[in-house]
Amino acid sequence: MKKVLSILLVGLLVLSLTACGGGKDVRPSDTDHTTQPAPEIDSEPQGAIKPAENGVLTISLESVAIVVNGTAVPMPYRLGDLEKAGVPEDESRRAITLAPGDFFSANLFLDENEDYLISPAYYNGEEQTITMADAQAEEITMITYSETPVDQRVSLLGVTFGMEKGDVRAMLGEPMYDNGDYFEWEIAVSHYGYKGTFCIYFTDSTEDAGASQIDLTFIGK
Repeated sequence: MKKVLSILLVGLLVLSLTACGGGKDVRPSDTDHTTQPAPEIDSEPQGAIKPAENGVLTISLESVAIVVNGTAVPMPYRLGDLEKAGVPEDESRRAITLAPGDFFSANLFLDENEDYLISPAYYNGEEQTITMADAQAEEITMITYSETPVDQRVSLLGVTFGMEKGDVRAMLGEPMYDNGDYFEWEIAVSHYGYKGTFCIYFTDSTEDAGASQIDLTFIGK
C-alpha cells in the first residue's frame, strides 16, 4: 500500500513540474522594453513670432502686446495696465477726458529726460464722456528722440529701442516695404478678425542702424 502511494505521489509531482515548465512567463524582462512614441511638444512658446511670409506676419493674439519690464500688456493697452507694468505715473493724466468718438494720443514718457515714450492712441467708442484710464487703444507707438537709441526694456513684437536693422530683419523676415530707413509688414492675427501693420523707422539706412520709432496698428476686419 505504501508502495502504491509512493508511485502516485511521484506521478503527481511529475505532472506538476511539467505544467509549470510549459507555462509562458508573461513578466517583462529587464532587456525587453517596448518603445513608446514620445508625446509631441510645441517647441515654440505661446506668442512666439515667426518670420514673415511675403511680407505678412501671422501672429497669435498673445503677441498683440507691448512688453514693459518683462510684463506683457495686451491690446487695448489700458493706461492702468501700462502703469502697473512700470510706465511712470503722471497724475495730470487723470484729468484727461474723451468725448464720444474722440481720439487721443497719450505721451507716456519712460525717462526723466523725456527722450523715450510710449504713445497709445486712445479712442472713446462709448456714448458718454470717459476718462483716459477707461479708454481703449488699438494702435500703439514707441518713440525716441535720441540719436543713438538704447533698449529701455520695452518692446513690440520683440523689437526694442536701438535694435539693429539687420537683427530685426533676421528675426521678423523680409518686410513688405523696405525704404532703407523704414520697414513695414502687414499683420494678420490667426483665428481672430484683426489685421494691421507693423512699421519701424531706423536712425539711417545702414544695416546696423537702430530702431527709433516702432508702430503697431490694428483694425477690425
